[in-house]
Amino acid sequence: MGGLGLIKSLAEKERELLARLEAARKEAEELVARAGAEAKALLEEAEAKAKALEAEYREREARETEALLSRYRAQAEAEARAVREKAASRLEEAVDLVLRGVLP
Repeated sequence: MGGLGLIKSLAEKERELLARLEAARKEAEELVARAGAEAKALLEEAEAKAKALEAEYREREARETEALLSRYRAQAEAEARAVREKAASRLEEAVDLVLRGVLP
């Protein structure tokens, strides 16, 4: 009967080990699921930050581009004004020369 008690004891130990193994497996699954959820949340947060940074960069780039365009427009307008003024004075000189040549 000693052998039967040993077999029962071993079977009981095996059941305990299987139960502990199953509990450990479930705990590991829960840890993996939690880690996956945390990783997903971190990824979503990183993506949101990346989108915000991209939007900020695009906005800054647009402001800088508009500032450059504004400066170049003002410069072009000033140059155009100067050319018009110079052309107007030369036109007056040309009209005077023509009138002098035509009129006695």
